[in-house]
Amino acid sequence: MKFKISFLFIVMMISVCAHAQSMRNPLNMEPANIRFNKSVSPKKLSGMTFYRSEGMQFDRTNIVYGENGRKIFELNLRWNAEKNTWMDVSKNDYVYNENSMLTFSSVFAENSWRGLSKTEYYYNKAGKADYLFNYGWNRKTDSWSDKPAVKKAWSYDENGRALESVKWHFNKNTGEWDIPTTRTFYSYDEEGNQREEVIQFYSDESWKDAGKYTYSYNEKQNEVVCMSYVVSGDSWIYDGKIVCFYDDDGDMARCEYYDNNADGSMNAYCVYTYADTEKIKNNVKDEDINVYPNPVVNYFDLVVPEELVGKTAFFFDVSGKQKKTVLISNVSMKVDVSGFSTGIYFMKADTYVKKIFVK
Repeated sequence: MKFKISFLFIVMMISVCAHAQSMRNPLNMEPANIRFNKSVSPKKLSGMTFYRSEGMQFDRTNIVYGENGRKIFELNLRWNAEKNTWMDVSKNDYVYNENSMLTFSSVFAENSWRGLSKTEYYYNKAGKADYLFNYGWNRKTDSWSDKPAVKKAWSYDENGRALESVKWHFNKNTGEWDIPTTRTFYSYDEEGNQREEVIQFYSDESWKDAGKYTYSYNEKQNEVVCMSYVVSGDSWIYDGKIVCFYDDDGDMARCEYYDNNADGSMNAYCVYTYADTEKIKNNVKDEDINVYPNPVVNYFDLVVPEELVGKTAFFFDVSGKQKKTVLISNVSMKVDVSGFSTGIYFMKADTYVKKIFVK
C-alpha cells in the first residue's frame, strides 16, 4: 500500500503528538486540549513510536525529564532498515525561566548537530502560553538570528481555554512585523473538551478558511476521533482522521492515522509509553552516570554503564549550542572541558542527560 499523507494531515499528526507531549508539561507548549477532562495521572510521557500499518517501525521520540519533573530533552529518531538501528534525526532542548521557556531545535547532519530554530515561549499568570517568538539559525555566522522570524499569540476565555491564536511573520526589508498571516479558532463542548479547530490564512486582503479539525468523544471517555478537512471551492473536503485511545488514567495510549484513501485503510499508528513520576523526580536513570568532581575545573572523570560504551556524548551550553562531542570508549574515562567558560552545561549520551557545572 502506498504511504501517502497530505500536508494538512501531516500537520494534524504533529499537532496530536504535540498535545500528547504537552499534556504533562508544567508549562503547556500549546493551549489546545484534545484529551478528556479527567483527573491528572501521575505518569509522564517518555516516548512515542510510529509504525506503518503493516507493523514496521519508522519513527521514534524519546523524552527526558529533569530533577524537577520538567521536560529538558527530546530526541527524534528514524529507523534505518539497512543498518538495523535507530538513527538520530533531530532534537529539542528545553530551558526554563520563571515565566518563560526556551526550546532549541537541532537537526543531525554530517555527523554533527546543527541549529534549526529557537522558540521563546512566554506564559501568563495562569501558566498558559501567552505568546512566542521563533528564531532561525544563521549558518553563515553559526549562531541564532538576532531578529525573530515568527510571532504567535493566544487569547483565552474566563475558564482558561484558548479561543484564538494569531501568527505574524517578520519582514526583514521593512524591519517590522507584517499583518497577521495565520489565525486559528478553537471551540469546546459543555464539558470543556475541544470540539473544533478552524485555521484561516490571510490572502488578497481577507481571511480565508484553509483547514479545520473536528473532535468527537465516545461515552466511555476513552476514545477521541480527530477529523481533518481542507477547503475546496466553497466546501469542506475530508482529508483524513486520527483515532486516539486512552488508558484508564486518561493518558493517550495509541493513535491510528488514516488519510483520505478510497478504501479507508489505516496508514500508520503510534504507541505512547510513560514513565513513573517518582522515578523521574528522583532522576534515577541519570544516577547511573557519574561525573566527578562536579563542579568541574578543566577535567572530570566520567563513569557510565556499559550500554553507553561506543556511543557519542554531546555537550551543550544553556543556549542549546553544541560545544563538544566525545566518543565514550570505556566505562570510565577522563573528559577535557578546559575550553569551556564558567557556567552550566548538559551532557547527552543516548537518552541520558547529565547537568555539569564548570568553574
